[in-house]
Amino acid sequence: MKQAPSVTPDAAAATGRPRLWTRSFTLLCAVTVLCYSSHQLVSVVLPLFIQGLGGSPVIAGLVFTSFSVTSFILRPLIGHLIDTWSVRGVLITGTAILGSLGASFMVPSLWVAFIANAVRGVGWGAFSTGHTTGVALTAPVSRRAEASGYSSVATTTASAFAPALGLWLLGNTGKFSVVFALAGAAGLAATVAAVMIPHIGGVGTTFRRALTFKREGLSLEAFIERPVLLASLLLVCITMTQPVTFAFVPVHAKAVGVENISLYFVATGVTSILARILLGRIVDRGNRGIWMAAGYSAMMAAFAIFIMADRIEMFIAAGFLNAIGHSLGQPALSAFAMDRAAPGRMGKAMATFSMAYRVGEGVGAPLAGALIVAFGYPAMYVGAMTYAALGLALTVLNWRTVGKPMPRHAPA
Repeated sequence: MKQAPSVTPDAAAATGRPRLWTRSFTLLCAVTVLCYSSHQLVSVVLPLFIQGLGGSPVIAGLVFTSFSVTSFILRPLIGHLIDTWSVRGVLITGTAILGSLGASFMVPSLWVAFIANAVRGVGWGAFSTGHTTGVALTAPVSRRAEASGYSSVATTTASAFAPALGLWLLGNTGKFSVVFALAGAAGLAATVAAVMIPHIGGVGTTFRRALTFKREGLSLEAFIERPVLLASLLLVCITMTQPVTFAFVPVHAKAVGVENISLYFVATGVTSILARILLGRIVDRGNRGIWMAAGYSAMMAAFAIFIMADRIEMFIAAGFLNAIGHSLGQPALSAFAMDRAAPGRMGKAMATFSMAYRVGEGVGAPLAGALIVAFGYPAMYVGAMTYAALGLALTVLNWRTVGKPMPRHAPA
């Protein structure tokens, strides 16, 4: 598979610093803002919606798990389609599913919510794998962590404002349907943006031929990129914490009498945006392991504050540290996974890597709900601190791999 011209050594030498903000990369970021807005609008009100239907925190966690399971199971096939068919085609398919299913939660039924979220997981798997592969193929090798950071600005922008908007709409209208309708519209707008993205990567085959496998081709190696498994495991240690700091924070705030929790999402989102912009170039210096370790450490400090949080200022302080941790750890891990991908298998590599998001959230959400029911909210944060500590330990134990100097140019 051919790489984008901007990542070649000759281009880098000619310009001094290879170009990052191409049309493809800019549109990928736009698609990401819209898709994450659609997803966050649903996710932030979904636990409250389920509670209103008589469901418990455990039921809410299982609804999130239905989303993760379908996304996880199909992701290796999606990676194969990206490598053999089309990055752009997979993106269009994923965004269309997200837009079509976003408004389905308007039906007041726990079963409908469960099924709709499961189907949304298919769309999310296609979008997120296509997006990360697109970033890997359009970003210069020497700016991969920076590109991942800027791409993450799109996700944190949505995380900052979409939840606040969703909660504000719900508070002022009292109707979940308004929030879910807006989520559907955002997903369909992402489809329009995806159609405008130029061709990315090498020349693929047709969709039908991409789904035709030879008998000897149906193996684990055909779908999974083994060198990326370490990066995936390290990412799990981060994604296990995400339901704790996102979906369950409004429920926790309500339990302790904090009413203006929307400020938490705005403050942490703004912190993430600024941190990823300011730290973007720095994270491409030294080695990936340093930034991974720093990210896990900041997250552990954040959860220590979450345990004691009983007013908005403490929630914001914890969110600030958690945002710094994510801004250091996630771009470094994404770039580390890209570095280890074999030529022509970037789609499979990014599918292998991004599966960790669904493993973490699929396991983390019901586990967080179970910890709340059994021991209360502090226990949920102790669990999240444990996941981050495990990530730090694995980083140190694998230092010979994660601590290697970063590549400065495309491999020959």
